[in-house]
Amino acid sequence: MAIVSFGAPITGIRGSIGGITYSGNKSGPYAKLWAKGSNVRTPPQSVDRLLLASLAARWRTLDAGDRADWDTFAADPAQELTNSLGEPYYISGFLWWNKISRELIRAGRDPLESGWNVTKPTAPAILTLRVSAGAVASQITYAADTFTPSHDCIIDMCLGQSIGAIAKPLKPLCLGAWQTPGGTSLDISAAVDAAFATVQVGQRAFAEISKQHILGYRSAPTAMATNVIA
Repeated sequence: MAIVSFGAPITGIRGSIGGITYSGNKSGPYAKLWAKGSNVRTPPQSVDRLLLASLAARWRTLDAGDRADWDTFAADPAQELTNSLGEPYYISGFLWWNKISRELIRAGRDPLESGWNVTKPTAPAILTLRVSAGAVASQITYAADTFTPSHDCIIDMCLGQSIGAIAKPLKPLCLGAWQTPGGTSLDISAAVDAAFATVQVGQRAFAEISKQHILGYRSAPTAMATNVIA
């Protein structure tokens, strides 16, 4: 791997050109030889691939008006996204519909076909995160009315590799989706037990908690971290 320093007129590159892959991390930009990734076929990935294929087929069943509405939504400045170089870009109506449909399915809801016009929710105001290895309930607490009757709660979580480790693993897994939980707290004990074979006192738990409208638009996540208690 080579370290790369950019100057005008080129200030950054991401992607592969001529067998060289360009990227960046906390140490700065770098280049490395391109290598074909493994075609992993774990059960979750196989399910995800089938879902993508089924959604593509379902998109083709939408009438022209509905597809046009999604294209109009996708072109709105509010839907502007940012790439890894910090540059703005837009995606198609189909890709937005696919994204929203997957988020709805993940929350146990049906994909939406038409009439979608929702403002992106703000990140939820999470007050505390508690993860327990014992009889005490694992839970999150949040401000009243954070999750209204129009919002679901989506939680991703990962654990540090060992007791005392403070580094966050690269990718959290989906802990679960709770439909319109309401109130000011949510018991996540069963989900934690189901997601992790063992939870040890002193491990560091990292959570990303999002608010998702019942029509599918999801907020940015609120990041929380805590040490597992007894």
